[in-house]
Amino acid sequence: MNKNKLKQVFLFFGNQDLLVQENVEKCTVDLLDGREREWCFERYDLFEFVRVNGEEPAKKIDEFLVNCETQPMFSDQKVFRLDHAELLKKPNTKDPYSSHSRLFETLARLLSDPPSYLFLIFTSPASREQEFSKPLFRLIQEHGQIRKFVAYDDQSPLSWLQQRIREKKLNLNRNAALTLIEIVGNDLNDLDQELEKLKTRFPDGGEIDEETLKSAVRGHKHASAFRMAEALAQKQLHQALEILDQQLREAPRDQVRLFSLVILQFRRLLNLHYLQQMHVPESDLSGKIRLPPFLTKQALKQAKQFTCLELESIMLELAHLDLSIKFYGGLSRMMLETLFQKICRGFFRNSEA
Repeated sequence: MNKNKLKQVFLFFGNQDLLVQENVEKCTVDLLDGREREWCFERYDLFEFVRVNGEEPAKKIDEFLVNCETQPMFSDQKVFRLDHAELLKKPNTKDPYSSHSRLFETLARLLSDPPSYLFLIFTSPASREQEFSKPLFRLIQEHGQIRKFVAYDDQSPLSWLQQRIREKKLNLNRNAALTLIEIVGNDLNDLDQELEKLKTRFPDGGEIDEETLKSAVRGHKHASAFRMAEALAQKQLHQALEILDQQLREAPRDQVRLFSLVILQFRRLLNLHYLQQMHVPESDLSGKIRLPPFLTKQALKQAKQFTCLELESIMLELAHLDLSIKFYGGLSRMMLETLFQKICRGFFRNSEA
């Protein structure tokens, strides 16, 4: 057993679901310490307790509370996993006997002083501490252990990916790994799934270069959006609109993600213009814009499609559209289509734009 033995309460949360799930499972295995999972482990979804009304949820809460305060019959301990911990808030009711009130108060008491046989593992997809109940979060901090797994838009999971590549015995060098992140994004679940597909497709351990990789992951949703941003950078209006239409038909509320990729693409092209004006050697550009050389060469070709003033005008337009895209979802398709037409038809080449 490791240091987990000293703790009885745990919270694992964040938007990197793969890391949350893997660490929860490791913690569970450590706590069980060879005991039969069937007799010691139970999993609950707090969504079923607090977001659903009626007699059935109240009955589930009652059973759970009794289970928490009952000695185990076939083992010396119980390990309970509680998902969606961010939903557990103090209810707005003056009835102390309501099932939700009893759930909150009982868990608060158990977190303060858990019985020796009870271990609680909370999980959540929340990205910020503020999304949790303040008193419960504070209790877990004081009496347990909290692990946060959050990826931000500007983070690159390169070291994690390289380790995973070695574990799966795939032959991808650093540039190929960077290309995979660029195409798929930084979600570890997505990256892990793509590695599994590559392992199936290239079982002999042959080298997978950037060009091969680019064609191998074309089916991924992020890869399609990546091609949309590429088409836009090459002023290929028909292809860009076609992929936009396909993406929004498959995921009608995905406009913010698509818009973010457009921002990323044109910010990178503008940065290339600035770096070239500063006479940065072409060999150093890859490190400056955090792209593998293979994709940096493509980006340089794309940057030549635009003047620096044109790219600055595009970035101003993107800043102007930012809030509208986020808060007027029903109009987002029309706004994106209009933006694509302006970019590809040279509207921003005029300095007055």
